[in-house]
Amino acid sequence: MKEVHYLDIELMEKMCHRLAVTIFNTKNDPISPFRKHTKELLDSALTLPKQSFSGKELYPTLIDKAAVLYYTLNKNHPFENGNKRIATTSLLVFLHINDAWLDAGKRELLKKTLWVANSAASEREKVLSELKNWIGEHVVTDSPDK
Repeated sequence: MKEVHYLDIELMEKMCHRLAVTIFNTKNDPISPFRKHTKELLDSALTLPKQSFSGKELYPTLIDKAAVLYYTLNKNHPFENGNKRIATTSLLVFLHINDAWLDAGKRELLKKTLWVANSAASEREKVLSELKNWIGEHVVTDSPDK
């Protein structure tokens, strides 16, 4: 598998958050400024895709990493408002910086984002499994190994 590029605080602020504001911000439901986030919750979401145990990656594929990032940003609520929208743009940016894209319509992406947000914490593994399948079915990449 080729080297995976990860999101960090700088990319979150300069790209993911700005894109979320540009694309999804509304007057009635504004996305909170980037500075209004809980550092520990955001750090946790950003480092989770990189985690390993006994030298083995917990999330070995790009799809695994994308799913856990998307899920965790959505569920951890590191921002005061706009977490679902920021999670969505972060998923797209993460895939993009890894030469991939999600070929899914806006309605389908919205439906999936709301489904994750409304899922019970006790269903985490089931939701992650379904997310991996969904992302895997919709990811477009030039690389032969996803």
